[in-house]
Amino acid sequence: MAISQELHERIKAVAAELRREIYGVSGAPQWGTRFTEIEDVGVEIGDAMACAMVSQSLQGQAARADGKAARVCAVCGRDGQEHEVEPRIVQTRRGETQWHEPKGYCKHCRKAFFPSVEGPGD
Repeated sequence: MAISQELHERIKAVAAELRREIYGVSGAPQWGTRFTEIEDVGVEIGDAMACAMVSQSLQGQAARADGKAARVCAVCGRDGQEHEVEPRIVQTRRGETQWHEPKGYCKHCRKAFFPSVEGPGD
């Protein structure tokens, strides 16, 4: 996905706001702060932002899951019942992310299952 110019501008504005929060009103570290220290802060913020975006996106996707899909058993294809939501924790390239996913239960197979999808990202 290519990031639009508008989104680049928004990212710059958010970065400026975060710099002021981290470094104070000037938004700049003390003179003499090592490059690696500045970079470490940027990487940590970037990783936290990436994890938050992934987590929020997955939570939104799970919330939009078709209620019927949560009730169709992935093993036998019979109607199950919506059970509860299950916390999911996944290690991403940028860190750990978490969301809550709907879970179904089949009385016939006695299996818990998650809504099936046609493929990754569907």
